[in-house]
Amino acid sequence: MYCGQTNARPQAVHISSGTSSQDNQNLNEKPMKRITSLTVSLMSSCFLLAAAGSAMSDAEYLKKRAALIVKHSHNDPTFATLHQAMETEDTLGSGFWLWKIDQYLYGQYTEFQPIYDAYREGKSFHDLYDVPQDALVDRAVDISKPPSLPDGFFSGNLPKDRKPGWSRYSNGKIYVAYEGDLTDPYMISYDLETKRWDGPYKAGHSTLSKNGRKLDGHGYPAFEQDVDGYFHVVFGGHGGEKEDGLNPHSIDTSHAGGRLKHVVSDRPNDISSFSEKADVSPFASYAETCKMANGDIYFFTRAGTHKSPWVYYKMKSGTQTFEPPVAITWPTPRKDDPMLVDMFYVKIEKASDTEILVTSMNHLCNFQEIHTPRHDDRFNAYYMKMDTSDDTFYNVEGEKLTLPITKAVADEKTLVYDSVKNGTIVNDTRGVVLADGAPAMSYELRFPEPREWKLATYNDGKWKAGQPMPETTNRTLVDNSGKPLVAPLDLILLSSDKDTATSAVIYRNNRKKTIFAIAQSSKASGILGQDWQIEKEHLVISGGGMQMEAVSNGDGEVVAVVINASKGTARRLYLWHEGEIRPRR
Repeated sequence: MYCGQTNARPQAVHISSGTSSQDNQNLNEKPMKRITSLTVSLMSSCFLLAAAGSAMSDAEYLKKRAALIVKHSHNDPTFATLHQAMETEDTLGSGFWLWKIDQYLYGQYTEFQPIYDAYREGKSFHDLYDVPQDALVDRAVDISKPPSLPDGFFSGNLPKDRKPGWSRYSNGKIYVAYEGDLTDPYMISYDLETKRWDGPYKAGHSTLSKNGRKLDGHGYPAFEQDVDGYFHVVFGGHGGEKEDGLNPHSIDTSHAGGRLKHVVSDRPNDISSFSEKADVSPFASYAETCKMANGDIYFFTRAGTHKSPWVYYKMKSGTQTFEPPVAITWPTPRKDDPMLVDMFYVKIEKASDTEILVTSMNHLCNFQEIHTPRHDDRFNAYYMKMDTSDDTFYNVEGEKLTLPITKAVADEKTLVYDSVKNGTIVNDTRGVVLADGAPAMSYELRFPEPREWKLATYNDGKWKAGQPMPETTNRTLVDNSGKPLVAPLDLILLSSDKDTATSAVIYRNNRKKTIFAIAQSSKASGILGQDWQIEKEHLVISGGGMQMEAVSNGDGEVVAVVINASKGTARRLYLWHEGEIRPRR
């Protein structure tokens, strides 16, 4: 079990902070009447499930546990809310709610952690909790015969991941990591000079999508190469496995499955074999990495399942081990309804040699694990920046922020766009680096339809949201005969000078075909950078979709484009380089 601590974590986050004593009395009048029954009920459950040979006796453990619940229930109504659900909720079962109460106590009030750990010694998860195996995980479906895709791909089938992998340029080669067969991580490299591929190689073993579980794309890999040439890959996380115990960095249970892992290449500049490190929490979900100019590597992740803080890990230049995680955000049950929990989704963007933009949106989650298919519980857009010279966080006004950030603090200090006020739903965010240096971020609106990315910029002491993304207004696209096409779904500028520009584009024609192509723009044929004409189509899919990502060299020049082409359960990666799709042979 991973039990690393971080000094940035508060010992206790008191949800009732800022509430008057009269409010606290009203909030807890009914819950406190249930504390006695809560303690007795949980003690009975634990006695029934306890295993022999415990390092701490049942009686001692239950006494200490009950005392902590009573102590914190005076200011935290979450315990009473969870207990009431355990008594009345018939969908998850009492064993599940017992597990949730223990995890909340364990993650929110760290004084419980050594008590629980001593009692848990020698016990399995099912010795302690009457919870069916993978109760909230769907079973696998057959994808043995995915639809066909155009020739020229370099990857195996990516059964769940629509992203164009995670790519980096190094010493004349392009390296790509992707989530391949059974969502295991794979790495492959392409030599720009010889035009030859090396790999793919399996970089590690993911516990996601195994033993009959459904395919789960949350554990996609991300990687960086350290100053000594070793590759570090993080992958596989979606909350950890039940057998890992309780999560010391979260208030949420590990019900989704999937351990986060960190592997390092056995040799520098070589991706053929990797070894596991034991320096990251197995409970984390998602992976984004960033290497700074001084060689320090940062890894951002969510510390567990939905109701978890976002954290960052740091690997100092010249080392191969991540330091303990630092919490950036902290989830908070709502005072008026503790069943609901405010948390975040965080994204990062490297802005300079020493600065990372940290943007986020609010996710209103719940302990009942009810998640809407339209994700209409995601709101707002927030902006922070991290100075990696001393690992401090600031808001756009330059005010130093104290971590971790709660929803209340985020609303006061870092709010850019209020979607609740505007009646919209936010689906994603991303930091934006503008040529003039003005602070900026983008956010994707999911509702109203259609989905659309918007830009927010900060000038004269205030944010201006709802702007079109840079250089997208009045953009036109025509085919090689001059016939108008719909505006591109995505466009990446490959090169430009004072008279001409070249870009990679993805667009959909009126026959519902999605196309990756190279386009040209010139002053002679229109407005440079606004009016584009297709030069050559490279990939065409009927009834499918594409995403792409540019790969830049050390000078910032785009040297290649990685494309994920998908149709149904078929997803493959393609590489465009020097005017051609480069298949793996």
